[in-house]
Amino acid sequence: MDLRQLNYFITIVEEGQITKAAKKLHMAQPPLSQQLKMMEEELNCKLLDRNGRTLDMTGPGKVLYEKGKTLLSNFEDTITEIKEVGEGLKGVLSIGADQTCLSYLPEKITIMRERYPDLCFKIIEGDTLFLTKSLLSKEIDLAILQQPIEDENFFSLGLDVDEFVLATPSQWNLKSPIRMEDLKNIPFLSFYRHHNCSTLRIIIDEFKSHGFEPNIICECIDIAMVSSLIGEGIGVTILPKTSLDKFSTDGIKIIKFANCNIKPKSTIIWPKERYLAKSALNFLELFR
Repeated sequence: MDLRQLNYFITIVEEGQITKAAKKLHMAQPPLSQQLKMMEEELNCKLLDRNGRTLDMTGPGKVLYEKGKTLLSNFEDTITEIKEVGEGLKGVLSIGADQTCLSYLPEKITIMRERYPDLCFKIIEGDTLFLTKSLLSKEIDLAILQQPIEDENFFSLGLDVDEFVLATPSQWNLKSPIRMEDLKNIPFLSFYRHHNCSTLRIIIDEFKSHGFEPNIICECIDIAMVSSLIGEGIGVTILPKTSLDKFSTDGIKIIKFANCNIKPKSTIIWPKERYLAKSALNFLELFR
């Protein structure tokens, strides 16, 4: 017995007559009667008894009707949910982000929540290497990176430009705007996970272009901790201005550069050889 036959049986029960049921199902009466006979033969029991011009359910018929109604209802709910997930209305959208790019998410997630209230989000923080591996292993749908990557496995979309600034202890008397050469010998805090991080390389290369390397006294992968260290007067760091938006800036002064050539190029990437869920496509559209 299949779902089509189950629907035939339930319709016959609810209409009380095969003639009415056939009309509702837009089919002829003889084929419908034949389907009922085939079901009874398969189950080896009588499902309906004729009572004058109507049909009454037998004991087995009542069980089939009650269980069948639930089964069809669950099946229809499943189809509806699959369609909603396919349309990006439900499900889970997994987004990876570099720490310096987390500020791109709150506004966009707020919009997505307003449009798709049944959609859930999973946010994973990591560096470029970790996030690209997570994309290829299908652990996340999209990733937002501080710098573009040259990898033929991914599509990419450039994001709004953000300004790199110097975060310094507010009690330090550093002039604004500051010149890169003024940072020589000043304690520098690095919050990038690996030395081969593209953003860290760009920052270090900028220092080198001015004739020196940063005096890195501490490496920490957490921006919140780095912010705390700056507030305590430990050192300074360079980062996108919006990266500090979600942290306390007590004790921190933001200074612009007079001659820094670091050009932020945040980008959102996704795998080429992979089906992209409609929820991810809807999210991408917010950046276009």
